[in-house]
Amino acid sequence: MKVTTEKRPGSVLALDIELEKDQVEKGLDRAARRLSQKHTIPGFRKGKAPRFIIEHYFGREALMEEASEDLIKRGFQQALEQESIHPVGPANLETVEPSDQFRFRITVPVSPTVTLPDYRAIRLPFERPDVTDEMVDRAMNRLRDKHVVLKELEEPRPARAGDQLTLKMQTLVDGELLEQPNEDGELPETTLVLDPDRLVDELYAGLVGINLHERREIPAHIPDDHANAEVRGKDVVFNIEVTAIQERLLPDWEELPTLEEFDGTLEALRMKTRQEMETAAQQYAEQKVFEGFVEQLVAQTEYDIPAVLIQEMAQQILHEHARQFSEYGVTLEHMLNYRNQTMEEAAEELLPEAERQLKIRLALQSVIEQEQFTITEEEIEAEIQQIVHNYTVEERESAIKILHDQLRSTVVSGLLERKLRERVLAIAAGVSSALEIPDHHTSQEETQVPQDTTVIRNPDAVPDDTPLVADTVVGDTAPKS
Repeated sequence: MKVTTEKRPGSVLALDIELEKDQVEKGLDRAARRLSQKHTIPGFRKGKAPRFIIEHYFGREALMEEASEDLIKRGFQQALEQESIHPVGPANLETVEPSDQFRFRITVPVSPTVTLPDYRAIRLPFERPDVTDEMVDRAMNRLRDKHVVLKELEEPRPARAGDQLTLKMQTLVDGELLEQPNEDGELPETTLVLDPDRLVDELYAGLVGINLHERREIPAHIPDDHANAEVRGKDVVFNIEVTAIQERLLPDWEELPTLEEFDGTLEALRMKTRQEMETAAQQYAEQKVFEGFVEQLVAQTEYDIPAVLIQEMAQQILHEHARQFSEYGVTLEHMLNYRNQTMEEAAEELLPEAERQLKIRLALQSVIEQEQFTITEEEIEAEIQQIVHNYTVEERESAIKILHDQLRSTVVSGLLERKLRERVLAIAAGVSSALEIPDHHTSQEETQVPQDTTVIRNPDAVPDDTPLVADTVVGDTAPKS
């Protein structure tokens, strides 16, 4: 059998396959047997007519037509084995020339081609945000606010600093309403805490001293760094009607450690909070470097990706969206009906994002192969012990067995992701040891990382274990209204 291959764009391989004469003859023999079993030939029982009778009865053209599908299937499979070709999607038959030298052309998508740039030359600054005393103060205040008790006023009085107000508020920007009324034509109620650190200056000043059911019109200029882009840097007018005033009773500072179930003093809790914020600041800075590295890596990498892989990734994203919606009781069908889309239209809409995610995954997997990472059995064991550290004694034995068996690949992926991040940070910082070409020989105690290991679940996401107080490093979690 003669096979000629031609590489086409999009990681598509065209195979021109020409069968040997004896292959064709065997195919015709099989086709004759099938026809004799399906049809009654005068003078013969079903399945007993010889080939020359079948060919004479039906004609060679009909016999060749019956044989074609079988010849193509067998010839294609043999060609894949002969040329060591591994398709990643369905084949497409382009042309067929039935004859004694049976020829056909078939195309198949094959594994994508990824050509990495000189990624070891990528440099990025490491900029860790400072954790100031003011940030720690705000974080501690938020911890204290978690345990606030709201008390109804015993006697009506004007609002004062520290109170919580329930109000109806219209925000006008250039004379246009920012909020839309509900179905009853009423504005939804909102709550604000009378705290100068949480409200723009004019709004805070305008609310102090307001009475229950009083209405006020409060003009204000919104700062340029406000969280809401719709009002950022603009002059606005707040139309306010207060519907409730409550006193906020905060616990004494000395009670806070107990309320937070912290075994230590208030100062120790503050120190722990600072340490968590500094850890979060470090993780935030590392994540920014990693994201910047990935962005440059993907932009400089050359790809040849079959369309079928991008389509499969779009389907995966769509089903992940469906899984997320299902947590709120919304099915994929409901989601598609709401968007007035078919499944195919929704998947097609996701193709750009699917291509982006696939490019990230392919580039990072290529870096892993280039860096020749390996995972030792000792590292796997240490990681498993770390995972089960907080399990009860009774739970550990079962958990360790599951991690060793069914979830071993997950443990390896976690270790691999950590090594990749460490290497990327070292490369971006220009650490000399990370810039050397790997010369690694796998020992018997090392596990070679499978090439298809998925290491980055979501390269854009902050690590799952980043403390929530990271937000206080990046910016105040309670932006001014």
